[in-house]
Amino acid sequence: MIKVVKDLEDTPTSLNERKTNRKRDNCIKDAKYHYKKAFDQQYKQQDVKTNLKKIYNEKCAFCEQKIRECKDNNLEDCSQTIEHYRPKGKYYWLAYSWDNLLWCCHRCNQNKDNHFEIDSNQIEYEESFRENIHTSTNNYQELENPKMINPEIESVLDKLSFYDGVIDSNDVRLKYTIKQCGLDRDDLNEARQIIIEDFIEKLIDKKLKNEPLIEDLKELISEFKNQESEFRALRYWISKNYMSLID
Repeated sequence: MIKVVKDLEDTPTSLNERKTNRKRDNCIKDAKYHYKKAFDQQYKQQDVKTNLKKIYNEKCAFCEQKIRECKDNNLEDCSQTIEHYRPKGKYYWLAYSWDNLLWCCHRCNQNKDNHFEIDSNQIEYEESFRENIHTSTNNYQELENPKMINPEIESVLDKLSFYDGVIDSNDVRLKYTIKQCGLDRDDLNEARQIIIEDFIEKLIDKKLKNEPLIEDLKELISEFKNQESEFRALRYWISKNYMSLID
């Protein structure tokens, strides 16, 4: 899980078109989200997908794995989904808001579902929302104090650990996010542990031969800085803790 920067001024055209506005108006009028294909299609337009895919470098907002292309909209074979940070069932007026849409893998999406606990009172719809239709999240965060981490707002790099590949944290909100999104599931733990073991094996070999470790560390830092790398948060953690891992 790593912070991603989204330009909220560069909103996909389809999220402002008349058809989308009508769907939003219907949800607001009925005070609920309509779980129908016609309503879902409006936040799944190609320009939304293209923009999110680019912003997230084709990786899941939560688990940081590369996301496969969806074929024939078959979710069983598809990892590619658009996730609502604030669930559209509870926050119906945010269903088409640019700052509420994340690029997510199917597994994390399914696990997160409608889980969204807050420490304050839930925001209710107000007509003034329309003035900030795509940029309300920052204000909502301060008012609600949600337990779910928002990867477009928060940097949590220094609060994560990955011993044996298992993601963990002492931070209460991160623990909640890890649990609800299933970020400690076996396949992720195994993939992360392979990266750790491969790197540590190289370092131990260099250490036994009294060879400098600097080139391997530079490579690791380079992989962390590369926006397209999977598990960047893991690579950052390894770079900060490699000495304890090889002792």
